Amino acid sequence: MLAQTGGAAAAAHEPSSHGKTHLGKAVLITTAVLWLLDWVSTSRLDAREALGIAAWVSAVLGALTAVAHRLDTQRTPVWRQLLTLALTAGIASSLIHLAALLLVMALPGSFAEGPRQTFGATAVVGFFDGDALFGFWALLVELPRRIGAERRLEQERHALRQEAELARIRAALEPHFVLNTLNTIAGLVTEEPREARDLIATLGDLLRDAMQESRRHHHTVREEVSWLRGFARILESRHVGRLAFEWDVDRSAEDCVLPALLLQPLLENAVHHGALRRPGRGRVALRIADDADRLRCTVEDDGPGFDPGSARPGGRGLDLVRRRMALESAHASLRVDAKPGRTRVEIVLPRRSA
Repeated sequence: MLAQTGGAAAAAHEPSSHGKTHLGKAVLITTAVLWLLDWVSTSRLDAREALGIAAWVSAVLGALTAVAHRLDTQRTPVWRQLLTLALTAGIASSLIHLAALLLVMALPGSFAEGPRQTFGATAVVGFFDGDALFGFWALLVELPRRIGAERRLEQERHALRQEAELARIRAALEPHFVLNTLNTIAGLVTEEPREARDLIATLGDLLRDAMQESRRHHHTVREEVSWLRGFARILESRHVGRLAFEWDVDRSAEDCVLPALLLQPLLENAVHHGALRRPGRGRVALRIADDADRLRCTVEDDGPGFDPGSARPGGRGLDLVRRRMALESAHASLRVDAKPGRTRVEIVLPRRSA
């Protein structure tokens, strides 16, 4: 049974009230500027022209804002976004200019000057006027919206990094984990003093690294695997004969960069909700492969499995990993393949070197 989550765009959407505020301000400012320019050039005030300018500006900027909210900014190339928005502004403006021309032709007595351009000329002028409005819109609406969205996105990244860092620190400092590890060491002091000393050193390394690395946002695969090996060694000593780990890491992947602490929740889930829930000896395998322009990380256990579509243990850990990946890259993905006797979680990230 498969459950897959693609790297959906992680852009933080701006609250609709903020977007409407930016649009309203842009309409007012742009209308005022154009009306003043018209007044300076003609030396006269015309309420109907002011209303026409306001209607034109509102329609074009509203169309731009509506199209911009539908664009996938994470997956669509910038040049295609700009082309789409420029065409939107030009076409919307042309249609409004043509509608105004038809109105003048239909009510010749209401407009002293009457129609001054052909339909073709009106459409062309309207198109380029619309693209000029596109510049006002980008400066007054889209730029503030994207700055605000990026700020909120960074705040969410920071919050998730903190949560992940705390999760790792809790895993190392959790009283039961430390107490059980110390009990294991106490049992080995007389029978296996060398093993007891090694476990004390490993535990000390875990505690030190958990504290020192809590401020880092990314690190290499080599550093991540080194910490996980120490974590796994203590678990193997605590569950002698019941737990075994397998490690398969491509040498070419060791210097690749991934979000710090990304794999720890997956390994912990595989141990507690997988391998240790089966009779006899359980197995957890970690594989990290350098796959051309992608980094492929797989955590697999031979536990009882679960239904990915239903509530399951460890769901919070998977959700945290999934959201962190979406924030890191729109091209990242997480795939869960669970069936009786095996659970496999695969992460695919864009390849980045240190």
